[in-house]
Order: sequence, then C-alpha cells, then structure tokens
Amino acid sequence: MPRSGHPTKTKLVDTTAELLKTTPRSDITTDLILNTSGISKGSLYHHFEDLEELIESAMLVRYTDWVDSSIGLIMQIIARSKTPEDVYGSLVELTRFTQDPKRRDERIYRAEVLGIAVNSPRLAKRLGEEQQRLTDALIDIIRDSQENGYFKKDLDPHSIAVLIQAYTLGKVVDDYSPTPVDPESWNALINAIIRRIFIGLD
Repeated sequence: MPRSGHPTKTKLVDTTAELLKTTPRSDITTDLILNTSGISKGSLYHHFEDLEELIESAMLVRYTDWVDSSIGLIMQIIARSKTPEDVYGSLVELTRFTQDPKRRDERIYRAEVLGIAVNSPRLAKRLGEEQQRLTDALIDIIRDSQENGYFKKDLDPHSIAVLIQAYTLGKVVDDYSPTPVDPESWNALINAIIRRIFIGLD
C-alpha cells in the first residue's frame, strides 16, 4: 500500500501496523498509539477521522506489504530470465518462500482483514481499491511474460492473477488442521500448475 507523503501520517500508520503484530486489534487505543509514536492527539485527528480509520489504514499496510513484496520478486524473476525454464526454476523457489508453514500467521491475518471488511463499508472500499491495484500489477507482469513467451498466451491474465493470489491465501484452510498437508506435496502441486498450465512445459 503506497504510504502517505506526510511524515506524521506515515509514522502513525507504521506505528499502528507494528502494534497490530503483537497486540489484539481490540486492545489498541489512541493513548497506546500516541505513547508509542510520540505524536500528539491533535495530529492524529488532523490526519484521520477517528481511531478506527487509522487502524484500518495500518491493517491495509500489513495486508498489502506481503503481496507487494511477492510482486517485486516476480518482477525480478521475469527481468533476469531468458527462457521459460529459467522462469519456472525461479518460481519454484518463490513457491517455497510464499507457501512456507512459517508464514501461516500472514495468511491468517489476510483472511481476518477480509472478514472484518464484511461489516465495515469504509474498509471494504479501501480494501477493494488496494486489491485492484495488486491484481492490476500482477496482470501487467503476466502480460509481459506472455509477450516474452514465458507464459501461455491462450490464458486470461486477469484469471491467472486472481488464481495466484487465491491459492496463496487459500492454504489458510489447512493452517488450523491437526494433520496439515505435507508442505513438499503442496508445493509440488503448485509447481505443477505453474509448469504445465501457466508456462506450458511438459
């Protein structure tokens, strides 16, 4: 999520985003944010309508930071690749990184934000705008990959972009299971989809 250009607003959002990593959302108060950031109450309400708007902004930052990082990695992969095999080999490593069981908390957090947005029209609107930005960025990468012959051209870039995000988040359904899927088997399935369906390699 693009940060505001105003340093005070940015600090408030970043401070709240950090607090959300260790503190339940319901326990985050105005005083806690102000004491942690060193910013005055007047400045907070100058930049945000209320505490909830600030918390929503921080939630969106954390929600989108992980996806933005993944998109940046994909862009680097495409830029340095010379063949479809190069792309596949790098995406295998990306799959291992993004699907790691250690990233369970991030998947659960993203699902939580989606759930909260159901009852928050303001958050839902902002989340929709951010989601569109992320999807559009992936669409551009996929189109470039298709033009370079790295991805199959008969597949819809928009559909691929949504599927990539869906299977990354979708693993959350297994994150609470007492007998979770074997990580290597899961990665092998994702890599098979990438290799055979997206790229078109045998």
